[in-house]
Amino acid sequence: MSADKTAVVIGQRVKQYRLNQDLSQEDLSKLAGVSLKAVKNAEAGKSTLSTYVAVMMALGRIDYLLAAFPDDGISPVQLLKSTTNAKKRASGKKQINVKKQEALDW
Repeated sequence: MSADKTAVVIGQRVKQYRLNQDLSQEDLSKLAGVSLKAVKNAEAGKSTLSTYVAVMMALGRIDYLLAAFPDDGISPVQLLKSTTNAKKRASGKKQINVKKQEALDW
């Protein structure tokens, strides 16, 4: 399925969630804190992620959106690399030369 078709399917589902709760588009826009046009665009599959988040929160379905992006956690290899290479403090071995500024003679 193409990206455009997938966006349309998502919009149709958002519309169905709204209708299942017997909400008008205007009511949903007020609940979500977005414009009426933003709700119409979301239902058409032409919206931004932040609008979808606001709409899904207002519909009480944010868990559906979050389910699309599960937390994979850190792989054991990444965990090993991050613990062995992560600096916890400065070594103090690097010398910094601080030059004194000369006073301007104006």
